[in-house]
Amino acid sequence: MNPDIKALAHDKKFGDIETAVYNDHALIGDLVALLAEKNGDVRSGVLNLLSRVGFDFPNDTRRHLPVLIALLDDPDMFIKIDAANAVGNLGFSFKDSASQAAPKLKALLNHEQSLVRQEAAYALGNIGFAHTDLVRDAVPRLIQMLETGDDDEREAAAHALGKVGINAPELIRGILPRLVEVLEFSKEATCGGVLFALGAIGLHYPKEVASLVPRLMKYLDSGHPNAVKNAVAAIGNIGSSNPELVKDAVPRIRQIMETATDIDVKMNAKVALGRLGDPSAL
Repeated sequence: MNPDIKALAHDKKFGDIETAVYNDHALIGDLVALLAEKNGDVRSGVLNLLSRVGFDFPNDTRRHLPVLIALLDDPDMFIKIDAANAVGNLGFSFKDSASQAAPKLKALLNHEQSLVRQEAAYALGNIGFAHTDLVRDAVPRLIQMLETGDDDEREAAAHALGKVGINAPELIRGILPRLVEVLEFSKEATCGGVLFALGAIGLHYPKEVASLVPRLMKYLDSGHPNAVKNAVAAIGNIGSSNPELVKDAVPRIRQIMETATDIDVKMNAKVALGRLGDPSAL
């Protein structure tokens, strides 16, 4: 007997819904149907759950993407935010959906609320990682956000630029001085995007960021998961074509892989060591 998804949602038992949907993907349609509810808490909870479910099972969620993309136009800013998060996690997998979502997300980069701008930037970064051509024209606006946004907005913009720059480094190579400047004033909680972007540049132009490696290494001991995981990723990218540049960081990254409790930090350390040819990653 199928669970009553609607009743569970109104009781805010989204953990129970998640278990049910993971066990039976056919329930994804019932979950999407709840987006027509007037209850904002229900809709928000559903979008957050779809973001996770869809990331793990994109093919089962694909046919529902038009509904999620349409919610980018919803008058409720919090629904816009949750929809952008969901679309960013799901839509990048399919170019047709990404093509429909990208123009709406670009428009949201100019929304009056910073929270909306941030989530739109993250979503565009995910799309740009998979389909650079769809977000190429948004790069100038993302760079502008580095200069005019608050800490969280700069974090989102930098992370998006880093995602785009992994495959199209020429689009962000020129912002290296600006990234370094932003890093000077970024808190550990909001520096991850800048570190990631520096790593994206370093992946292709390692000598241009070689002098920054000692600074990046300091973040390995920051204790903040966001800073650590992105510093690790950056060092791995920089050293992937020239391990000699980051050899002093290897023992610390190895230690992080062995002792970290945060799954993303541990995974980034393992990937970085693999790129650096360290046998402990095997």
